Amino acid sequence: MNYILLLLNLLTTTIFSIIPNTNPDIEIIYPDDKATINAPSTFIIGNTHPNASLKINGKKVKVYPNGGFVQVVKLKEGDNSIKVNSKYKKKSKKVIYTLTVPDHEKTIAKSPLKIDASSIQPNKNLSLLPGDTIIIKFKGSTGNKASFVIGKRKDIPMIELPPKYTKTPPTFGKSYKTSKKPLKGFYKGSYKLQPGDRFYKTPITIKLASKNKTITKVLNSRLTTLSTKVPKIARVIKNKAIVRTFPRGSRLTPLAKGVKLQIIQIKGNDYKFKMSNSMEGWIAKRDIRMLPYGTPAPTSIIKHINVNSYKNKVLIEFPLTERLPFKIDQLPGPQMNVNIFGAVANIDVYQYNPDDDFIKEIKWVQVSKDHFKTIIIPKTKQFWGYDYYYKDNNLVLELKKKPIINLKSPLKGKVITIDPGHGGSELGSVGPTGVPEKEVNLAISKHIKKELESRGAKVIMTRFSNTKNVGLYRRVKIADNYNTDVLLSIHNNALPDGRDPYKDHGASTYYYNSQSLPLAKSIQNSMVDELKLKNFGVFWSSLVLTRPYEYLAVLVEIAFMINPEEYMLLTDKEFQKKSAIAICDGLENFYKSQANAKPKQANEL
Repeated sequence: MNYILLLLNLLTTTIFSIIPNTNPDIEIIYPDDKATINAPSTFIIGNTHPNASLKINGKKVKVYPNGGFVQVVKLKEGDNSIKVNSKYKKKSKKVIYTLTVPDHEKTIAKSPLKIDASSIQPNKNLSLLPGDTIIIKFKGSTGNKASFVIGKRKDIPMIELPPKYTKTPPTFGKSYKTSKKPLKGFYKGSYKLQPGDRFYKTPITIKLASKNKTITKVLNSRLTTLSTKVPKIARVIKNKAIVRTFPRGSRLTPLAKGVKLQIIQIKGNDYKFKMSNSMEGWIAKRDIRMLPYGTPAPTSIIKHINVNSYKNKVLIEFPLTERLPFKIDQLPGPQMNVNIFGAVANIDVYQYNPDDDFIKEIKWVQVSKDHFKTIIIPKTKQFWGYDYYYKDNNLVLELKKKPIINLKSPLKGKVITIDPGHGGSELGSVGPTGVPEKEVNLAISKHIKKELESRGAKVIMTRFSNTKNVGLYRRVKIADNYNTDVLLSIHNNALPDGRDPYKDHGASTYYYNSQSLPLAKSIQNSMVDELKLKNFGVFWSSLVLTRPYEYLAVLVEIAFMINPEEYMLLTDKEFQKKSAIAICDGLENFYKSQANAKPKQANEL
């Protein structure tokens, strides 16, 4: 009896395996039903039967051999109905999605008088110096008069302006059409603090007035005037503390622990500090401690610069009397500038070490009375990584020397950290048939590891499986711990709503520090040439995996998960191997180009 059942089971399985699947089911990968899309278009990503006839909103859509499809659809404000129809032979399937585009920011009717409390800016306590300007903004009933009051400064006028978007505006400057007559009801005013102003947690009141009525609203923000006679000094309590051009703005050189800062403005938990008369930065409250009242502003005289050359590195030391803020810049040439703020030069001579094989020239400039700049030009074609720290009160810049490069085996002995992007619960972008980017990234990274090791490199992986989450900064820490020469982060691309994956696709590479640009270009050229992909470009980008400066760091986006043709390539095992070889070739070509690189002559710099 058991034999008969087994035979029937095998026969049934065989019959059904021969009969082709005729089910034209539809799986939508992106976007979710009832999603809010803040753009004039989106793309529908999904899959159905490979031989199905597919239409989206009545328009025929190409279905690829793997069943995947991607279609760009235009959207209007409000609710949009997306109808997806798939038909194969006598069976059909229909899916209806609703996508919502937020309306333009609406104005408030002229009457009755209203002030939108959620729109009021500033909404954090402020501490400003005389000469600083405070800007007040709010949304209220259109066509009325607005003003504000700070202490004894009464009825400071505000002007009425057209609105901006309440949400993020459409990507890359695209905007919705607005009415011919610009709407108003958005009020803005400013006040420059005067030398005689003495505010201490002073409330700010805004007024909105019609002919017959006036309403007021007290801001959550309170204003305090900082003293110009006694500077407010803080000390950095975290090593490599983040510094920005403005709160949540672009990054500047992270500051070492112990650096003293002169605070000149406070906005909530963000503190602005003076570097020089022409340079300022912002730092978070959690990264500093205020020093006692009366602590003098940091300053130092620089009498000499010490340079010590070792086998694999050069140390450039700036002796100071206290820890001053600084900024390090890399420039083409190559050239590195070390800007020390609050420092004054008293240097008459600098002696070059005849045994030093790295430094071509060092010179200094007193940019202003409180800005000292040192210019460093190496003998090599580029910088290979650097670090900086304070040793006592001496600022030390540590520069990596050019590694030994064997033209026959340029990668031999090099430490390469491979970072397969995403992983664990972080899927990354997802392609039309549902394969997540994290799986493709890891598969290609494993091929890269094998290929690099065959060329003599030592390879470190930031993750080995798709099951565990690895934080971004943890990935950088792994590279740091292994004395890495190069960090390669492997990814595959996607696009925001409002873009077209049939127009914007191909290979791209990202870097942050100038020392990594030649490597980024070499890998990009190799991918485009060997994989025959569209050249999407090389990008400067401030990413966690491109910002490390201790070694060369590049992030690679091999192709686009949301472009159907490239997605089919990325999920093909042979193409994954080819991608790995192309990236390794780009890395190897970079090292070869540096093997016998001659430094530029003085007249070329």
